[in-house]
Amino acid sequence: MLLQSILVVGGTVIASVVAAYIVTRLVPFESRSKYNEVSGHFFAACGAFYAILVAFVVVAVWEDLGAARANTYVEANALPGLYFASTAFSDKDEAAFQDIAVSYAKAVIVDEWPLLAQGKGSPKVEEVAKKMRRAIVQVDVEEPRQEALYSAMIERVNTIGSARRDRLNEAVPSIPSFFWIGLIIGGVLLIGFALFFGTERFLPHALMVGVLAMLVSASLLFTHLMDHPFSGAAAVSPEAFRIALSQMGQPLPLP
Repeated sequence: MLLQSILVVGGTVIASVVAAYIVTRLVPFESRSKYNEVSGHFFAACGAFYAILVAFVVVAVWEDLGAARANTYVEANALPGLYFASTAFSDKDEAAFQDIAVSYAKAVIVDEWPLLAQGKGSPKVEEVAKKMRRAIVQVDVEEPRQEALYSAMIERVNTIGSARRDRLNEAVPSIPSFFWIGLIIGGVLLIGFALFFGTERFLPHALMVGVLAMLVSASLLFTHLMDHPFSGAAAVSPEAFRIALSQMGQPLPLP
């Protein structure tokens, strides 16, 4: 992923500098420099607008990434509670819920997590979740002290189900395609406009265009990575479910 980032950002910078060189060779300095003052104000306004737009998107996807990470702990934290609360019930119910809690955590890590990168869920996890919902309505509450625990178990089952639905929803990119098209076209136009600024020497012009290209491409790349919270360098890991398995005294599944 680091190599991919370097190639994307580096390729954009090189292409922009080459384009600046071509413009410098084809358009005389005198033709470009006489409009510097007017075009500078226009460029500053366009740059500020584009920067605000990108900043808004970056903040939004950053918050979504943090919410996706926090949500995995909400979902996983309910499993040990379900596992240990079942010890207050019959041997049949205890065995059923402990097996379900462990199977769910392992299935999420092994089967569902790789699919989240594609925005998909695992049929195996869905089957375990259905088994959990069927089991909770079949629990035998025989003593008054079990009533409070049973209510807590129902709450945890609901938490697991709603948190998983949130996780599957978060696996789908939140930025629509038309917005990406607008961001990319805006970045290209911004860099393209900078190509026609007039400087007597090519090196300052190349540095200006190169830095601008680096900032634009890096911002868009990082936004793309954060908009896919379960893939890439910024991906959310299933660490919460590994911790849950450890708390339940279970071995971690092999990668």
